[in-house]
Amino acid sequence: MSTSTLVAGVLWLVALWRLPSLRHSRKQRSLALTLVTLAAAMTFEVPQVKGAVDATVGADARLSPLLKHLLGVASAACLLDFVIAVVRPQGLARRTRLVAVGVTLPLMLAFYAAANWKPGGPVRLGEGRGALFPVLYMTAFTLYIGIAMVVATWLFLGGVRHSRTLLGKAGLGFLGLGTLLGSLYTLQRIAFVTVQLASGTRYPEAENLLSTVLKQATVLSVAIGVCLPPLSVAVDYVAAWSNLRKLRPLWIELTAAAPYVVLTTSVSRTRIPFRLERCVIEIEDACLALREYVPVNTYTEAQEFVRRKRVDPQRSDAVAEACWLRASVERARNGERLRGVEYPPLGVTGRDRASELLWLRNVARAYVSSAVVSEFVRQEQPSDFNEQGAPERISSNGN
Repeated sequence: MSTSTLVAGVLWLVALWRLPSLRHSRKQRSLALTLVTLAAAMTFEVPQVKGAVDATVGADARLSPLLKHLLGVASAACLLDFVIAVVRPQGLARRTRLVAVGVTLPLMLAFYAAANWKPGGPVRLGEGRGALFPVLYMTAFTLYIGIAMVVATWLFLGGVRHSRTLLGKAGLGFLGLGTLLGSLYTLQRIAFVTVQLASGTRYPEAENLLSTVLKQATVLSVAIGVCLPPLSVAVDYVAAWSNLRKLRPLWIELTAAAPYVVLTTSVSRTRIPFRLERCVIEIEDACLALREYVPVNTYTEAQEFVRRKRVDPQRSDAVAEACWLRASVERARNGERLRGVEYPPLGVTGRDRASELLWLRNVARAYVSSAVVSEFVRQEQPSDFNEQGAPERISSNGN
């Protein structure tokens, strides 16, 4: 299998994967069209496809390069539209971009038709009035691709710092690398043509090798960059599932003592991020409800007990939180809610999303498996609670 065949195959797989997004937003539609046109363009570099086209219309017609270049221009236009939708949602020179692609494609067709193509390469100066048309054809193609790639590189690399996820940053980085390589592809084409026109010297092997390597590296970088941001969605889904699995034992314990905090609306088991959000909310609501069963001195005693047991300082606050929560659950089973006392503060208050999940995971792990928590609950006596205020028996089902 040739490298061009492998590259085209990878592109088609990515393009077919993204094809359903054609019906979504403008950004997703532009990306899907970029991949489809780029995959189609690279298909005309596959030897079998190129041979079949040449056999149908004749090798002298040079139809494969023409279709490849036209599709390349269309792909660059769609890619530019995509990056502007991502990085500059307010838009950027839309009318100018439409005029540029609207002028480039007809000029390429006109110069192609008027050129007296010679076998052996993309640019060959022949005899007569058609001698310069191959040069003009390649100039129109190269200028459009070059300018589009430079602008796209600037936008992609500038947008890396604004992405919120690591995979999103990596995706934009690979897309920026791909368009940068596309810019280098354009520069090397200009350099070889300039040398040929100025001195008549040609380096066909070096030109072909460098052009192929840069082109394929560009395509693969773009394909990788396209795949990484959607992959971040899958990573987030797995992370949500992992968090939900770790928090569920704590949720079961707390909501069993305060069942009235559980929302009644059912949720599909496949909606993991939503289920995690609901789990966190219900745990926090249960904590608010259960702290009414213990006075604040239980919280301070838990902290002192944890310090005496020399728990790792990085986990000590979470272990102390689990201690008083376990004590409050035991108290709630007797239905004895305290009135007129100060309640323990919640450790989860005032945290951002990431630290909130980390805190709850640490509390859940301590609640379920810490020997320190179990020992603290065993040593707690009902009188410790009653000293802080008169208990009031209130059924949980009444709330």
